[in-house]
Amino acid sequence: MVVARWWLVLVACTKTTAEPDAYMFCTDAMPLAPTFANMQRLFTMTCTTCHTTGVELILTPGVSYGNIVGVTAPNYADPVTDESCGGVLVVPGDPATSYLYQKISTDMPCAGVRMPRTDIGTSLVLPACEQLLVHDWIAAGAPND
Repeated sequence: MVVARWWLVLVACTKTTAEPDAYMFCTDAMPLAPTFANMQRLFTMTCTTCHTTGVELILTPGVSYGNIVGVTAPNYADPVTDESCGGVLVVPGDPATSYLYQKISTDMPCAGVRMPRTDIGTSLVLPACEQLLVHDWIAAGAPND
């Protein structure tokens, strides 16, 4: 019993405060560096519930970068959505014309709904620090680090 208590104290003390908790990807006071590694973390935590094998835009590790940078927005079969009005998903150096950024930062993108969506189809608004990560990564040239 004493060993278990010490183990619990040691585990609790090993948590660092330099990184946000798992449920807090970032905060306005603790923004993330605009790296693709952080972008993939965002995709994995927020997007891959839907954007995985079997859909038009896959954002899983290993394929997401090639599916978004310099790539035209795909059209969707379910629900039928013509996303061609959005143009290119990520235009390196230009967040304003990058459809990926428009989809997460605009209440009414040219097609479909703001991302991410909930399981009942309503839109969620990403925290400002997550939107800033996407913006700054694209503005930095969308590096694949």
